[in-house]
Amino acid sequence: MKHLRTIVLLAGAMLALAATGQQAVPAHHSMPSVDDQLTAMTEQLNLSADQQAKIKPLLLDQHDQMQGLMRDQDMSSDDRRAKARSIHQSTVSKIRDVLNDDQKKKFEAWQQEMHQKMHPHQEGGEPPK
Repeated sequence: MKHLRTIVLLAGAMLALAATGQQAVPAHHSMPSVDDQLTAMTEQLNLSADQQAKIKPLLLDQHDQMQGLMRDQDMSSDDRRAKARSIHQSTVSKIRDVLNDDQKKKFEAWQQEMHQKMHPHQEGGEPPK
């Protein structure tokens, strides 16, 4: 259960914390607020007001789905992990549709950076200490 919670939290934190250089999972293990995620994305990608208005509902939906997933005790941890990954991938895809070409490049690099921070032992990185 602890690993599932971590995965769910990382999915939400992935969008929010890269811009600030903080740990991928906050010490208190709670998901960043949608407003915090949107603020980080706005700073990282220079989102317009129109883009913010389009992205915020996507983040709200992801947040609600992740919260529901965390409460669902009927799913196995593997199923929850897969569902969390699916929710995150769907949200990322929808966000990309809102971005211009330059922002898409920055967003992709940001996503890669977060992936490497969360999985340093993969892709030739050093295992976590």
